[in-house]
Amino acid sequence: MRKGSRVSWVYDGVRTYGKVTALKGEGAFTVKGPSGGTITRRGTKADPVIAIKSESTGNAVLKTRSQLRAAPKGKKK
Repeated sequence: MRKGSRVSWVYDGVRTYGKVTALKGEGAFTVKGPSGGTITRRGTKADPVIAIKSESTGNAVLKTRSQLRAAPKGKKK
């Protein structure tokens, strides 16, 4: 998985897609949420934090590698 890769994850029972914007690695990382709050994820060497831009909302998302799956390159039109 690298910057620009398309990934998917399950949120609230629905598969969601997005693009990797940065590989954060291990430690704690924070982004500003859509309602103004903060979202923090803690990564490890074995399960690093990955920053994503959601395709459905455009919001910044933080997930650990274990929460993600590789997804097909793009939506068919």
